[in-house]
Amino acid sequence: MTRHVYLTKAVVEAFIVEGNLNERQQYIIRTRAIGYTIAKQARELNLSIDQVNKEIAKLKRLYDATQIHSKILPPRKKNGTELDKIK
Repeated sequence: MTRHVYLTKAVVEAFIVEGNLNERQQYIIRTRAIGYTIAKQARELNLSIDQVNKEIAKLKRLYDATQIHSKILPPRKKNGTELDKIK
């Protein structure tokens, strides 16, 4: 089951600072937040789609580890129904 979080500007910027993201990770999280597809990210970074997916998986693990100690980052939701409750 996938887990989600709304990537608002405040959440993205807090995650970048609190998670100490490198430039590639910052690019991926910012472009995901504005709606880039994984394929578009891969093209622009000159990476394979697999490499971008691996980076996204790392970002999710890092987000979960960072969120525990953050006063700003919300926990990731388990499904769309949980996301709809916070709209």
